[in-house]
Amino acid sequence: MNHSAARSNWTVNGYEGEYRPVWASSWRPVRLNGRPVYFTTALAAEVAAWRVLYAVEQRVMKRDGEIVFAAKSAADRLFRKGKVVEVERMGESA
Repeated sequence: MNHSAARSNWTVNGYEGEYRPVWASSWRPVRLNGRPVYFTTALAAEVAAWRVLYAVEQRVMKRDGEIVFAAKSAADRLFRKGKVVEVERMGESA
C-alpha cells in the first residue's frame, strides 16, 4: 500500500512497539540485540516504533533535494587532467 506505520500491541510482558516500512507488508517488532523490547506504556512503545521506522527508512529513502536532471547533467561532466570532458551517451538523441 506504500504507507509506513507504527503501533503498539499489548502482550503479557507489556506493550510491544511494531512498525511497517513502506516496502513491507508485515509488522516488525522493535528489537534490541535481536530480542523484542517491552514497554510499560502504549505511548512509549509507539514512539520507539516510529523512531526505528524513521531510522530504517531514512537510510534508504534519503535525498538531498537536488533535481534529478541537475544531478544527471553534473554526472555527465568528467574531469581529466584538470579539464572538463563532456560525456556522450550512445543511443541518445539530442
